[in-house]
Amino acid sequence: MRKIPEELKNALYILAGLAFCSAAYNMYLIPNDIAAGGFTGIGQLVSHFFPVSVGTVSMVLNIPLFLLSMKRLGLRFGLRSFLAMMGLSLFIDHVPFPAATDDMLLATVFGGVLGGVGFGLVMRGSATTGGSDMLAALIHRALPVVRVAVGIFMVDGLVILASAFVFDQQAAMYALICAFLMNLMVDVVLEGPNGAHAYFIISEKPDEVARQLMRELDHGVTALPAKGMYSGQEKQMLLCVVHRLESMQLRRIVFNIDPNAFVIANKTHEVLGEGFTEMGVKNE
Repeated sequence: MRKIPEELKNALYILAGLAFCSAAYNMYLIPNDIAAGGFTGIGQLVSHFFPVSVGTVSMVLNIPLFLLSMKRLGLRFGLRSFLAMMGLSLFIDHVPFPAATDDMLLATVFGGVLGGVGFGLVMRGSATTGGSDMLAALIHRALPVVRVAVGIFMVDGLVILASAFVFDQQAAMYALICAFLMNLMVDVVLEGPNGAHAYFIISEKPDEVARQLMRELDHGVTALPAKGMYSGQEKQMLLCVVHRLESMQLRRIVFNIDPNAFVIANKTHEVLGEGFTEMGVKNE
C-alpha cells in the first residue's frame, strides 16, 4: 500500500479542521453571541457594532502577526499556517452552514466540541490559524517575563470579559465554558483519548513482581537502578505502562506479592510503541 505523501496528509487534516471550525462558528457560536476568545471572538464583537464580517476582522488582525512571525515559524509551517488562517476566514464568511439551535447550552457544548476538534485537526496538519496563541508568542518575545500560556489566557480572557459588556453576562459565562471545551478537545485530538498510566514500583521482590506483571498484563516491564537515600540501599525500580482499565489489575498484582511495595502512578497523555499506538510503517 502506498504511503500518503506528508503534505497531502497535512492538507487533508487542515481542510477537515477548517470545515469543523466553520461549522462550530456558523451553526452554534456566532448566531448565539458566544465569543470564546481568539481573533474570531474579537470579530464577533466588532461585527456587533459595524457591518463587517467575522472572518474579515479575523483576517485583518492576523495578517500583521503572520508578517512579524513568518521568520520564526519557518517557510513550510508558516505557509501552511497562513493558508489555514485565510481558509478559516473564508470558510466562516462563505460556507453556508445554517444556525442549528438557539439554546445557549447546546450551542456552547456543540460549538466548543466541534471547534476544538477543528483546531486540533489543523494542528495535526502541522499548521495554526494564528490568533491569540501567535499574539501571545509575540508578547513573550517582547516581554520574556510574560509566558506564552499566560499571554493566551490574557487575550482570550479579555475577549470573553468584553463579551459580557457587548452581549450580556450570561453569554460571557457560556463563552468561558466553550473555551474550556475547545481546549479540552484540542488536547484529545492531538494526544489521543487513550488514558494510559505509567507506574513506578519500588518493591523488595522486583523480579517476582515483574514476572507476574508481564505474564498477566502482557506488557513490558523495565528495571531502573535506584538508591534509597535514607537507607543508602541499592534497589531496582520497575516501570510499567498500562491502559487505564488495567490499573486496578496492576495494583492487585503488586500488592498481592509485596504488601509493602511503594507505587507511584502518572497519567500519560500518549504512549507510542508495541501494545499501544503503533507508529511504524509496514511495506506491503
